[in-house]
Amino acid sequence: MNKKDFSNLEDQIMSTVSSALKAIDVANLKRDINDKTEETLSQFKSKFNEYSDKYMRLNKKSKNHISNYISKKPAGSVSGVLYIVFGASGTVIYGSSVALFLIANSLFSGFIAGSQVVLGVLVLFFVGSIGLLLKGLNVRKRLKRFKTYVRCIDDNSYFLIDDLARFVKEKKSFVLKDLRKMIDLGMFLEGHIDEEKTYFIINDEVYGDYLNLKREQIAKETNKKKLKEEIYNSGNEEIYSTIRIGRNYIEEIKAVKNELYREEIAIKLDKLGNIANEILSQVEKNPKKISEVNKFINHYLPITMKLINSYKELNNQVVQGDNIKNAKIEIEKSIDLINNAFENLLDDLFEDVVLDISTDISVLKTLFKQEGLGEDDFK
Repeated sequence: MNKKDFSNLEDQIMSTVSSALKAIDVANLKRDINDKTEETLSQFKSKFNEYSDKYMRLNKKSKNHISNYISKKPAGSVSGVLYIVFGASGTVIYGSSVALFLIANSLFSGFIAGSQVVLGVLVLFFVGSIGLLLKGLNVRKRLKRFKTYVRCIDDNSYFLIDDLARFVKEKKSFVLKDLRKMIDLGMFLEGHIDEEKTYFIINDEVYGDYLNLKREQIAKETNKKKLKEEIYNSGNEEIYSTIRIGRNYIEEIKAVKNELYREEIAIKLDKLGNIANEILSQVEKNPKKISEVNKFINHYLPITMKLINSYKELNNQVVQGDNIKNAKIEIEKSIDLINNAFENLLDDLFEDVVLDISTDISVLKTLFKQEGLGEDDFK
């Protein structure tokens, strides 16, 4: 393998790290931050960030006016009013009739033949009228919530069901049932709820993209699991353990990036996480490469994580003086250096692939020349 000159890589990183840590010392803010971020918090934020990134792609791809995907005359617009009118009228009429009948029957006992039957019929109609009135009120309330959902969703292609629940001040389970009912009634013409019951998706196009992403994710997870099983079953548990350590560092980087999403360094950390993830993916595909990235996982990543956590600690300070600002600048510079070094390492891992491609091309050229199909043969 034609290795690039990485002999001074560690010295470069350590030099920049040293500058950053000195700046932190000046601010008297250097702390021991080697402890990992809580595992559950990291996993939650990582998962949420993964889904958010995917749904952001969907939202950018298809953002249409919501009026195209809702009924012009949603269920309850007319029926709800009719239920209320007939229910209220019946309640008043039959309620009054029941009351008058009871008064008359008490004053003129036995005067009305079959009074019990008549009373039963009147009560039945009275109860039915109350039922119509209550149904009308419920239908109108559902219509009002529908308009609230539409106003909340606005022109987004999807929306968090939790946010909808907070908006209408109802439990998530109630909103899920409510949305399903509205979809069944055709109030949302192309509405869908994702499998995780996390998002309400407004149209078929975005839901189709969601299903494609879901299939891609399942395939990706299946391949990862297969690769990990192959590594584990190969008898080399040390390789699997080393890769798992690297993955944990990547999760920590993502967790801090999520906390610093408003800072410029978040872009650098996103790039760092992607590069580190690609390096580990290459090792999973070819476990023989583990010896080339051992130092990356066991040495460079821990140092990098220490810097990132230092930046988070500095950024959380209420007063941002010159010393803190300078320390943050030094750390940002070191992240740029680390990204560049990791890119070179990743590129180096592809050297065998490039060599195989070059070999295949050379073989093809030789065969073409032997068959008289080379460029010179046509001149």
